[in-house]
Amino acid sequence: MDRIISESHAKLNDEAQLALFLAPLPDADNLESLLMQRKVVSTRDYEDDAMIARFVRSNGTAVVCYAVQGITIDEAEMIAAQCELLGDWNIDSFAQAVHIALDAEI
Repeated sequence: MDRIISESHAKLNDEAQLALFLAPLPDADNLESLLMQRKVVSTRDYEDDAMIARFVRSNGTAVVCYAVQGITIDEAEMIAAQCELLGDWNIDSFAQAVHIALDAEI
């Protein structure tokens, strides 16, 4: 099943890029503080009303966020479990993780 997956990214040393990246994210201030530690970060968030799950990954120099729309919190947890197995985070590997988590019966 096709799911709407969006991707955003920023370099941590580019203040303007980072501000644009953080603007739509809930709890952006806490995420920014975490990112500024310049360590590997892997976190996620779920918006109940919008039914959007966001998966954030940083290597300490850049950050990426993959958002999946129209899923339940349980589906978000299944995606998170698949993300634990990802070695390389990119849109293709993330989309494959979503497919494996949610479309296993297809």
